[in-house]
Amino acid sequence: MSFDLSELLIIGITYLTFLFGTAYITERGWIPARIIYHPITYILSLGVFTSVWTFYGTFAMAKESGFSFLASYLGASAAFFLAPVILVPILRITRTYQLSSLADLFAFRFRSATAGTLTAVFTLLATLPLISIQIQAVADSLHIINQDFTSNQIAIGFCTVIALFSILFGARHASLRYSRTGLIVAMATGSLIKLIALGGFAIYVFFNVLDGPAGLEQWLKANPTQLDVFNTPLDSDMWRTMLLGFFSAVIVMPHTFHMMFTENTSSNSLHKASWGVPLYLLLLALAVPPILWAGIKIGVADQPAFLILHLGMGLHSDFLTILAFIGGLAAASGIIIVATISISSMLQNHLILPLLPVPSTQQLYTRLLWLRRLLIIVIMLCSYLFYTRIGLNHNLHWLGTLAFIAFMQFLPGILATLFWPGANRKGFCLGLVVGMGIWIFTMLLGLMSEVESTFEVTFLAEQGWHQIAIYSLAANITVFLLTSLITRSSAEEITSASACLHNSLQRPVGPQLNIRHSDELVELLCKRLGRLTAQREIDNALNELNLNSGELNAIDLMRLRTLIESRLSALFGPVEASALLNQQSHDSTLGQYRTRDIHLLEGQLENYQTQLSGLAAELDNLRRHHRMTLQRLPIGACSLDEKGQIIFWNSEMELFTGLAASSVLTKNLKSLAPPWGDLLADFSHQDQNHLLSHHLLIDEENCWLSLHKASLADDSDAMVILLENETENQILVNRLSHNERLASIGRFAAGVAHEIGNPVTGIACLAQNLKYETDDEIILESGEQIVEQTHRITRIVQSLIRFAHTGQSDIQEMQEAVDLKHIIDEAIHLVSMDSRGKQIQLINHTDVTTSVSGDPQRLLQVFVNLINNACDASPVNSSIWIDAEVGSNSVKITVTDEGSGILPEHQSRLFEPFFTTKDPGKGTGLGLPLVYNIIEEHYGSISVVSPANKNQNKGTQVVITLPRSPQAN
Repeated sequence: MSFDLSELLIIGITYLTFLFGTAYITERGWIPARIIYHPITYILSLGVFTSVWTFYGTFAMAKESGFSFLASYLGASAAFFLAPVILVPILRITRTYQLSSLADLFAFRFRSATAGTLTAVFTLLATLPLISIQIQAVADSLHIINQDFTSNQIAIGFCTVIALFSILFGARHASLRYSRTGLIVAMATGSLIKLIALGGFAIYVFFNVLDGPAGLEQWLKANPTQLDVFNTPLDSDMWRTMLLGFFSAVIVMPHTFHMMFTENTSSNSLHKASWGVPLYLLLLALAVPPILWAGIKIGVADQPAFLILHLGMGLHSDFLTILAFIGGLAAASGIIIVATISISSMLQNHLILPLLPVPSTQQLYTRLLWLRRLLIIVIMLCSYLFYTRIGLNHNLHWLGTLAFIAFMQFLPGILATLFWPGANRKGFCLGLVVGMGIWIFTMLLGLMSEVESTFEVTFLAEQGWHQIAIYSLAANITVFLLTSLITRSSAEEITSASACLHNSLQRPVGPQLNIRHSDELVELLCKRLGRLTAQREIDNALNELNLNSGELNAIDLMRLRTLIESRLSALFGPVEASALLNQQSHDSTLGQYRTRDIHLLEGQLENYQTQLSGLAAELDNLRRHHRMTLQRLPIGACSLDEKGQIIFWNSEMELFTGLAASSVLTKNLKSLAPPWGDLLADFSHQDQNHLLSHHLLIDEENCWLSLHKASLADDSDAMVILLENETENQILVNRLSHNERLASIGRFAAGVAHEIGNPVTGIACLAQNLKYETDDEIILESGEQIVEQTHRITRIVQSLIRFAHTGQSDIQEMQEAVDLKHIIDEAIHLVSMDSRGKQIQLINHTDVTTSVSGDPQRLLQVFVNLINNACDASPVNSSIWIDAEVGSNSVKITVTDEGSGILPEHQSRLFEPFFTTKDPGKGTGLGLPLVYNIIEEHYGSISVVSPANKNQNKGTQVVITLPRSPQAN
């Protein structure tokens, strides 16, 4: 049975196009989010681990050594079973610091460009055999189906097509972080096809070739030798080495690392994968024995590496043959696409960019994009050359083993990253060079020699490839440990190690920037990125953090710097990104690390409580209790560090000052908004530790506060400042003082009334006796006026007493109809007698028929006070008008002057006792309060309008409303 090659090519290209189409429609949002983000989708995407070595090669291993074929499934499953201990911490690190590859991880952990470069180069060397067997599998499978073309010709075409699709998948955008969903869905689709192909094939042959459970049992009884291979004892050394190799490979291989960490953002997905991926591998493993036995039964197991293809052709089933071919193509294409994407990123960031200057133009992203595309092509070319020079001489099993042994050399670095903070860059680099050196000289160069295929038997089998693997790994670990213990780690390495420990807090690493303004950060980056590119990166980061461009506080700068470094890490790698941002860093900035990070650490501790236990949990509870105590204090509290920067600002300080803690932390007191900056800064530098009842005007309101401070350390600015709001207490004190003054005035008035009463009574008696002593009309008239003035004196004293004892008025007994015009005229006459009143024209427009209900004498006091105040505020030769408007039940009287007006902030206080805008000695502040009390006692109202003349912005108008006299109705 033979297929036309053009048909096979159409089938292969159709599959790859379908795979790319799933990624494209996913990125366009055409697939529902519940499918894209479903745990099963992510679990299936990790099936990219199952390459053709698993799809084809396991049959050869199962036939030769029985259950040893399970090593790849069990080793990978063990890694996922340990996901909470290994995979989830790696995901946290890569997600926090935007690390997109294994080289990025090691470069970040050891703060070493050399570590990243070595990892990138050795990963490429380890991956070449792996990609080579994918090319070989596809080429050989096509050649098996159609012998018209050689494997080499098919390999050239396959490499060309797969390079194109790798570029479409991973090099359409400059950053690997552009989209995480398209590639995940595409790889999940490929894994599902592999499962359907292998599982469907197994089910078909189980029932149609092996005749189900009963037929299989009967056939095995008739052919007992077929079970002997599965009963063969396993070589324990080789078995353990294989398990360790596959355990390491599933973590560090570029395609699995990329899918687990770069394309994933949720630790919950990895927790689901810890059982989902082993279940997927179990389903694949269950399909191997029945397919192998079916191939043996029909006599096509002589070439077990491609058993599934031979079985389909032996059954003369076009469908099964094409299903096997598509399954193998899915296994090969998935790993090549993802591996080339990941390796191109590593080579770009850790090999090419350190050697070439980054183009400082607006075409930076375009150039990076074309550089990555070129690297994908170069990787595919290298893989093809490896295939033609080496891969054609060796089978899939040995090439796959070669790759997995190489990936074991990265395991010490992974474990040190997660669990050993004492490891350093020198130990890692030397250990990796030694381990990979042994691998290269003993295995890779051996395969590259001109020895025929018997080499793998005479060298690998006789010398023991598994022993070489263990020796190389042991040498790697030994050199790593000894070098790290002998040499000293740098400060950056220690900080990075702390950040990478699986049980440590997440925090930014590296020195801080000696800048305050976002434009300074643009200037820093534009030296290497170009101004337009730098501005774009900064603007995008500011928008994501909801920050405004301009001056930033230390916490916002920390957040911005961390985000920028993580973004640049995805483009250039962590070391290059750190170098770009640290061009202005000084050694002194390292000393500021604790100050600027303390608030971020505090915030993260709030979310970290459930992960603490024992003494750490007790200490954290004590910290929370003390912090809550300070936060809930009924007085304001702020704390300064040794540099005078604010490190604590409790809720009472926020409430009283109106300044949020997030806006003041890490700032100096002097930089706070007025009046707090000057007040607190001045007090912090004063010798006295207490400032009591300090008066402050806040939002035009009178406030009184007391300040207290205590130094926390000698020879530094570290201190705690307490702020106590005493406004209510001071108002109460002022009110009591005011009441006391009123009581004093009352006692004084009573004494005045008592002392003046007798002389006034005597004067009144003498004046009244004049009518008995003379008939002179002039003298009699003078006597009547004297009597009237004595009554006025009596009433004035009584008014002062009533003012001092508000509410004790006898107004109800003294109400009568008052001629308003007459009262105002009399007030004008009295004011005119003063020299000030003579220089101002007083105009009374009140109608003679207007009358109100009240006490004439007290109303006269009202108008005398108001007109007198108007005269004091009016310029010489100006006018004052008194008007009255009669309503149905009330009379509205206005007193309008042409003075300068009253300031808005004073208008609300005009009727407060003792408040005056006059110069000292010219006013007591009792006139308007007395007027207010009299109007209130007359059931009226009083208000002030200033400026009265809006056009000229001058003048004041006092508006009084009084009840209309019932007799006037």
